Amino acid sequence: MTQPDDPRRVKVIVELIEHTSRIAELNERGDLRQRLDAAHKRILDPQIRVVIAGQLKQGKSQLLNSLLNLPVARVGDDETTALATIVTFGEPASADLVVEPRPGASEPEVINIPIADIKNDLRRAPQAGGREVIRVEVKAPSPLLKGGLAFVDTPGVGGHGQPHLSATLGLLPDADAMLMVSDTSQEFTEPEMRFIRQAYEICPVGAIVATKTDLYPYWRQIVETNAGHLQRAAVAMPMIPASSLLRSHAVQLNDKELNEESNFPAIVRFLSEKVLSRENDRVREQVLGEIAAAAEHLTLAVSSELSAINDPDDARRLTEDLERRKQEAQDALQHTALWQQVLNDGISDLTADVDHDLRSRFRAITNHSEKVIDACDPTQHWAEIGAEAEDAVATAVGDNFVWAYQRAEALASEVAKTFVEAGLDAVQMPEVSAREMGAGFEGLKSLAKLESKPIGKGHKAITSMRGSYGGVLMFGMLTSVAGLGMFNPLSLGAGLLLGRKAYKEDMENRMLRVRNEAKTNLRKFVEDVSFVVGKESRDRLKGIQRQLRDHYREIANQTTRSLNESLQATLAAARMEENERNSRIQELERQLNILTQVTDNVEKLRVSTVPTAL
Repeated sequence: MTQPDDPRRVKVIVELIEHTSRIAELNERGDLRQRLDAAHKRILDPQIRVVIAGQLKQGKSQLLNSLLNLPVARVGDDETTALATIVTFGEPASADLVVEPRPGASEPEVINIPIADIKNDLRRAPQAGGREVIRVEVKAPSPLLKGGLAFVDTPGVGGHGQPHLSATLGLLPDADAMLMVSDTSQEFTEPEMRFIRQAYEICPVGAIVATKTDLYPYWRQIVETNAGHLQRAAVAMPMIPASSLLRSHAVQLNDKELNEESNFPAIVRFLSEKVLSRENDRVREQVLGEIAAAAEHLTLAVSSELSAINDPDDARRLTEDLERRKQEAQDALQHTALWQQVLNDGISDLTADVDHDLRSRFRAITNHSEKVIDACDPTQHWAEIGAEAEDAVATAVGDNFVWAYQRAEALASEVAKTFVEAGLDAVQMPEVSAREMGAGFEGLKSLAKLESKPIGKGHKAITSMRGSYGGVLMFGMLTSVAGLGMFNPLSLGAGLLLGRKAYKEDMENRMLRVRNEAKTNLRKFVEDVSFVVGKESRDRLKGIQRQLRDHYREIANQTTRSLNESLQATLAAARMEENERNSRIQELERQLNILTQVTDNVEKLRVSTVPTAL
């Protein structure tokens, strides 16, 4: 599978960057040149990241191995993928561990390991020297990877408390596409459907791969049922049934019919038509925005100087207008600027809303779990109650993460509007960093064990006998006055009734005590999670605030510099000699013509029209 020849018009975009950079250099705009250089590197990055995600034991790693026809991911009967594994093209095959930095260092360290070691659990690899392993990076000589695909195999998100849920969601903002893996043993579970919806809201380009069709004869009904679930949830992702086992056999036997039956060609077609074609190319849109913003800054300076030279009498009016706009831009740098107000108010509202949303979700979980506790004997069902509560908390954290990510992007858009309203048309939206938004909460403790044990038969007998003895003794003494013995039918009957009453009261008191203990454990667990997640959430939003503040402050600074240099150029133009004036007019008209073509071509690229050559 090969990528079509330059479907993103990368060559044209690079040409636009080069033309704009040269004009920025002529006008001594090093700041714009730096932005364009960064955009140049991003557009030439060949990697197209595809995240492979899903619940535990759905066949993610086997799918990747069969797709590449290489053992690049660990498979087995236990939880095999415990670390995110990034697979890219490379010859010969190699593997690296990315571990946490050494003390005093800022960047993670990359350690080469034998390729055979990827079959092992690398979380405690001896090469790491006791440091935490962040991820595994594998290079493989697969033809499928030559087109720029980079697969990210993630740990399963299911299991006790869904420990990898937030970490997997944190990878999706940087992904170009995702393959969501679910086997055909049963229809989507509620946690699985929630995870699919969460992932789709962050990365809308993807497909559901229904695996293990060779194992389950009713897989077609399961696929049809799941397609209905996706439609009702408004998740517009195609479903591709496939069998990794049949694919492996087909490759070994070179059997084309068996390969078609495995349906892996459908996955390859999806990757070719929807992913390699970059239908939702966020990097390309960001680069085009950088070019448009730089061209607008340069056009302002060039057109201002050209107007002043062509019409010296108009220089005074132009100078006054530039002075006014310069003052407005400088005002934007002050703490009371509109964009600062929008950002600060937006972050305050977002922090409060995210915290309230998280608390509301946790309160609903606590209320539901307490109702379950009141309706049963917690000592008999504590494992089920705990697993349900931990899964619900993990799901709530994931939903809260997705909502916060979407609100952060919306806030960035709101701040950008303040610049557009001030007359700056091409304001590049910052990319909300996945590293800032990503959150892992794997360090949380599980729900505490319930100390109370189920009552034994001996305790029941002793409790009953204790109540019966008092009843027999009391009524026996009363009946002895009437000439009856201590043990008679009346005293024995009274002892039986009182023993039953004592047993029932003891059981009720015990159940009340056990339920209160269970509720206390539940509330403590939810409070601990709320404490950790709340702190992480606030820190995350502070990081987003700093990211947006620095981005828009740079825009305000660049706007001020553009207006200031335009003002200086206008004043210098009024003092220019005739010969020099004519030469300068020709140069400015040339630059303005190039910038106009750059802006026009950017607009054409944004609407997917083939641009003209400069």
